[in-house]
Amino acid sequence: MNETTSLERGYRRVLACYPKSFRRENGDEILAVLVASAKEGQRRVELAECAALIRGGLRMRLRPASRPPRVVRSAVRLMCVGAVVELAAVVTMVVTAASVKAALAKEPGFTVAQWHTVTGLLTFKEISGGVAVALWLFLAWAMGQRRDVARFTFTAFFALTTLTMLIALARHAAVYAPADLIAGAAIWLIALATMVLIFTRPSNTFYRQAARPPLAAAAG
Repeated sequence: MNETTSLERGYRRVLACYPKSFRRENGDEILAVLVASAKEGQRRVELAECAALIRGGLRMRLRPASRPPRVVRSAVRLMCVGAVVELAAVVTMVVTAASVKAALAKEPGFTVAQWHTVTGLLTFKEISGGVAVALWLFLAWAMGQRRDVARFTFTAFFALTTLTMLIALARHAAVYAPADLIAGAAIWLIALATMVLIFTRPSNTFYRQAARPPLAAAAG
């Protein structure tokens, strides 16, 4: 009896990784099957079995409640590409930082204060680029989870990306940092394509249905 109680307690702890609604409807049945199929004398959840249950629970928590339309799936994939390109841009900035500083140092009248400003700006861009990679991935996940707020967060992100590009052009980045500018242009184009996809009619329908209260959805 003690062995069964200990094993059941262990299974309950592992099953906690599944959504509460799923456990409420199916938890007792699944627990009964797990305990009944356990080995004789088993007192703990085996490692392989534990890993399989946790993997199933995480998959159930992360998957969208309904399958997104093709344009939304394309936008999510494109945002993952954007994260990869953003990471490549950060690497490019790190690799070309020395050449950018050298080009600026040759400018007549370039002061020590300006040198520190440029160094600080490059460091800031590298750090913000790393944050942008995480933001691309997080928003891609949120889009797939039907979080409408993610679309408007991405809109602000796109506006910031556009502003950054305009500032870079105004500061003659094409002359001093052409590689950085090319990487930034690629990121901006990916963000623009994503913006178009997430605000098409099928995307609007998909996210608006998620935002409707259950009674309104039932009433049609």
